[in-house]
Amino acid sequence: MVEPASALEGTTLHQLLSNDDNQLLDAIDELRSLGIGRLLEGKGLPQIIVCGDQSSGKSSVLEALTRVHFPTKSSTCTTFPTELRLRREQQSRISCRIKAGPTVDAETAERLSEFSQSFDAPEKFADLVAGARKAMSRNSDEKPEFFDHVLEVEIMGPKLVPLTLVDLPGVIHYSNAPSGSQDIELINDLVGKYMAEPNSIILAVVSAHNDLSLQAILTRIQKVNGATDRTLGIITKPDELPRGSEKEQECIEYARSNTPKFKYGWHVVRNRSFAEQSKSLEERDALEKDFFKKSSWDALPIRDVGRGIDSLRQKLSKMLINHISLSLPSIVERLERDLTQSTQDLHKLGDARTTVKEMRNYLFDISDSFGEYTRDALEGRYHRKDFFGGPLEPDGLEKRLRANVRSLNDAFATKMLQQGHKWHVIENYDVKLVRGIAHPNIILKSDFLKRHVDVLAHRETGIELPGMSNPILVGSLFQQQSEPWERIASEHLEAVWNSVKTFLETLLYHLTNDRTSRLLFSHIIDPALEKRRQELKTKLEELLTPHRNHHPLSIDPKFARTIWALREKRVARSVVEVIHDDLDSEGEVPPVEEVLARMSARDPPTENKYGSLETYEVMEAHYESAILTFMNNVASLAIEQCLLSGVAKMLSSATIRDMEDDELQAIAAESDETMQERARLSDRVKTLEKGLGILRFHPASRMQRATPKPATLTGKSPLSAEAQATQKPSIAVHNPPTPAKRRAESVLSTVRTPTTSEQPFFTFSNHQTTPSTKTNTVAPSGPPQRASTPATQPTTPAPNPFGSRGTSSFSNTSNAPSPGTGGLFGQATLAKPASSTNSSNSPSVVASGSPFSTPANPSNLFGNSATSHPSSGAFGSPSANNTGGTSSTQAFGGFGGSTARLFGNTPKGT
Repeated sequence: MVEPASALEGTTLHQLLSNDDNQLLDAIDELRSLGIGRLLEGKGLPQIIVCGDQSSGKSSVLEALTRVHFPTKSSTCTTFPTELRLRREQQSRISCRIKAGPTVDAETAERLSEFSQSFDAPEKFADLVAGARKAMSRNSDEKPEFFDHVLEVEIMGPKLVPLTLVDLPGVIHYSNAPSGSQDIELINDLVGKYMAEPNSIILAVVSAHNDLSLQAILTRIQKVNGATDRTLGIITKPDELPRGSEKEQECIEYARSNTPKFKYGWHVVRNRSFAEQSKSLEERDALEKDFFKKSSWDALPIRDVGRGIDSLRQKLSKMLINHISLSLPSIVERLERDLTQSTQDLHKLGDARTTVKEMRNYLFDISDSFGEYTRDALEGRYHRKDFFGGPLEPDGLEKRLRANVRSLNDAFATKMLQQGHKWHVIENYDVKLVRGIAHPNIILKSDFLKRHVDVLAHRETGIELPGMSNPILVGSLFQQQSEPWERIASEHLEAVWNSVKTFLETLLYHLTNDRTSRLLFSHIIDPALEKRRQELKTKLEELLTPHRNHHPLSIDPKFARTIWALREKRVARSVVEVIHDDLDSEGEVPPVEEVLARMSARDPPTENKYGSLETYEVMEAHYESAILTFMNNVASLAIEQCLLSGVAKMLSSATIRDMEDDELQAIAAESDETMQERARLSDRVKTLEKGLGILRFHPASRMQRATPKPATLTGKSPLSAEAQATQKPSIAVHNPPTPAKRRAESVLSTVRTPTTSEQPFFTFSNHQTTPSTKTNTVAPSGPPQRASTPATQPTTPAPNPFGSRGTSSFSNTSNAPSPGTGGLFGQATLAKPASSTNSSNSPSVVASGSPFSTPANPSNLFGNSATSHPSSGAFGSPSANNTGGTSSTQAFGGFGGSTARLFGNTPKGT
């Protein structure tokens, strides 16, 4: 295995190092070491993808940026994606593999997985790519083949920046090859997939030699949602245009007008020509600088279009800052969720336990919590959000035991009233009425009397006189009508029993780990539940016995009135029938005497030979009373008394105390896996707390809170000193931000853009800068002191780091070492800072800047840099304050930091 340090010697990749004082990245790396680096994937870790039309100079741009030798020969085009992944790990290593595309067969995928090759010098990286191309190739001819396989080169080291660089095949306009249409579709799909990834920073490379407006890559970017907000346009080969020509002017104007509208604008670089391929990259940089000094591009304001590879590195540094910073709110929120879950998991494991006493105490704690949570659930108190959660959560109802039982009881009552009777008897057959009845056996009353009551009465005939009802018949008919009760009640009791079982399982799993909860349930809870299940069945048999085996009995005083009302209703129906039959032609109602006479003269109904009508009415009245009694008894005597009563004491302290030692050890003893899991979770919680602590209390966040919040945030006039002292600051937002978002935004607000007159966040030159002649008073080491008197001048918040041009100043009267500025990924040396004075007592920020203003001394993204300018931390503290000078910002530094850069190592200045 080749060491990354030796493999990257002579390149700028080995200079992608992080300052040891960079707490933010250190915390992120510790999280990754715990296996939760997923928090930084997707929108977290940035990747720079280089895309463009074929032969537009993509690989040459990537080579100039990184000093890693990508294949750039004119006869060799990029035919598959190459991902150069840089990852921070304690152990240094390089790994290479080919990730097979989704369309290949299993045999090809297996063959590609065996590819193994590395490199030990930067110029040999092109040989690695060539070897991968040969492994992918299906034929031996010289024609290029395009693949959806990916060459993944992963370089790991303790101080490498988490970044991915991707070289993509060029977009093809037209191909006359037999597979031309397939190649075009394949490349478009590959490029589109990488563009759509939200963590992709897109370098759209176009050649000045061709018409810029017609290059396909620009059209593709505009079709991808949100891609223009992550894109920087790169114009290559400007030296191939005649100086002062119309085409050169068109190219310059195109870049200046920023069409299409890319958030990060346009940049122009000069790559090596065919005749210059043998020249070194240092010579390439010198030729590029000389070209721009003499070209028409030099007249273009640097704020409109950047030029040169050094300036491009500067732009990329700020784009990376912006990307990582914007991901902080989501990272903080996910860290908090993971910390909560890890803490709960650790609590479930309990303290370490090796003796019987420790094991018993562990179960005592579980027993106490078990009783408290169960009583709360039975009494409908759901204030313990750690377990019960919110009412609308997917499993919210099953944890709310009382609400669940009430819901099941309501469903039981509805089903009993709708389907508890064997026959649903109706007076008249009405189609609309029948459609609204959820019952399988609907029958007319007259048919019911003939088919069921008369048949039953005939078989049950006793000593009663003709036309009289047999009292025994009421009981027999009721028993048949109430046959569904047993089935419906049994299903209901089983449903409630299962809900209790599910609740107790869920509660135990919440209180302890999976193994202990499973053993507690199987040894204690499950046997107790099975016993109660049998008690429920016995109780149901008891509740059904009087309805199935005994004659109907009622002491309800309303029962007699119900029977009397039914008979009066029947007589009233007879009167109506007689009146209806005897209406004269004019609709006159006959006299009462005549109606009574006609009723007396009517023949008795033949269907009431056995008193069936009276029998049915008595049975129906008794049924309506009995079903309510039965439902109440099931809910109270069965469910409440036999099942729910005493559930909270199933795992009582007495039960734990009476356990034999063998049973106790079987349940509560720790396995090796449990002890290892406790150690892992304990380390995880500590690391998460440390990472969150850094994100919450980073010096930049403290500086943000110490700075008076201006009224201009809400669009109002600045407040006076007296008003600021008494009025709370307000921020115009529609929805209150989450604590995690506020903490992350406090970090974001310190990232700003330097003016052309001041040193930028990150300098990238390989030469020393001239010390400033300003005198400065620098900030103290540690948290800034609260101002004794609020600032009276208007104070504006730091803008988006890619906003409009402006100036920046920090004011403080304390003294502390002043950090300097350095390369994004390079090394910087500090000169002795100058000093200045300022009488302001409170820190203030007035900042705005062009997206990528070029400083007086641009320097190398990946190279060495030295500067003397004072700086402050974008994620640190204000470190230099002056009355008219400038200041720059340390990306992730702390108080008394050393450099203004994102990831570089910098020794402290003199």
